[in-house]
Amino acid sequence: MLPLRVKQLTLGYDNRVVLHEVSLGVGPGEIVGVVGPNGSGKTTLLKAVSGVLRPWSGELALDGRSLGQMSRHALARLVAVVAQNASLPAAFSALEVVLMGRYPHMAFLRFEGERDLAVAWEALRKTGIEALAERRVGQLSGGERQRLVIARALAQEPELLLLDEPLAHLDLHHQLETMALVQELAGRGLGTLVAMHDLTLAARFCHRLVLLKDGTVRAQGLPEEVLTPENIEAAFGVEALVYPHLLSGHPVIDPVPRRLRAERRIHIIGGGGKAARIMQALHAEGYRLTIGVLNEGDNDLAAARALGVPAVVVPAFSSIDGESHRHNLELIAGAELVVLAGVPFGWANLLNLEAAVEARRLVLVEDGPIQRRDFTGGSAAALYLKLKAQATASTAEGLVSLVKGLLGERPA
Repeated sequence: MLPLRVKQLTLGYDNRVVLHEVSLGVGPGEIVGVVGPNGSGKTTLLKAVSGVLRPWSGELALDGRSLGQMSRHALARLVAVVAQNASLPAAFSALEVVLMGRYPHMAFLRFEGERDLAVAWEALRKTGIEALAERRVGQLSGGERQRLVIARALAQEPELLLLDEPLAHLDLHHQLETMALVQELAGRGLGTLVAMHDLTLAARFCHRLVLLKDGTVRAQGLPEEVLTPENIEAAFGVEALVYPHLLSGHPVIDPVPRRLRAERRIHIIGGGGKAARIMQALHAEGYRLTIGVLNEGDNDLAAARALGVPAVVVPAFSSIDGESHRHNLELIAGAELVVLAGVPFGWANLLNLEAAVEARRLVLVEDGPIQRRDFTGGSAAALYLKLKAQATASTAEGLVSLVKGLLGERPA
């Protein structure tokens, strides 16, 4: 049974709706990240799950039990919260702070017993700060304080851990250290709901993500399903490159300066990784781009997906089929300008070269003599040289200035 079930949750402050019909779940050993711009409702969601705010409508349940039917004391035995900028008494020792987490399990006016001390020491050990037990809070670093707050939460022996921006004000080392600890705790079965700002770290450490925008769920699912260029722009109002991490494969989010989008569209004919730099340069200038036809697995296709550039795609190692060729021709017909990268041509992609004939304005980005890139026995070279007589040639470095000139804009 899920430790946490949120269904159609709606709530707010006074008469202002902050969350509207939000649904999500957190399973045992699962880290679910809540991401979104400031004011999207991340902290409000955690307050509702912790029982601080009562829902206006919808369901909140832990292990099948409604939060609304639980006492604050009972809820504290199930849910532990690590709040933003948690206040800690500077004169207390680390052990004394962690023992505060035992309060929900203690009877009125009862002092800590052997079991409470054992649980507190175990929480210190799990968070790697057992050696700091007698150290005063005022003597701890920011990273040590954050681990201490988590240790106090673990001393509650919760089924669900709520973390509200746990990386705020931490340096890179302590950010990674804190999230590695959360990951380790999840490996022991603890369900975690964490609100985060850093999208790349959220993608790296969370099993699933929930993207909030204006109090509603814009998207939820695996990090690579949620953190797309389209979703990021819709939620945050910024353009971003999204590409897989070189080692782990998790999405890396790289915001780029926002420029006014050009109404005109440029179509690119690429392949074999020859168009990636071209796309990046033109995308940075704000041009709307399309590209085709590319094979699955092509580096140009990976770049297009990172930039959010629509592409005509065929399976890996496949030739261009009739339908893909027609789609490519349609994109060419509607483009103000077509850029042909220095692509090698064989029989499988010769239709891309034939499609370039239909361009209203064609720019050839030279990458050595065509004869070195022709694997069709001369057919590609003959067609390319005919195109070259009517097209404009460019180097990759001079492409942006040339494109601006051809489109009647002031060159850079």
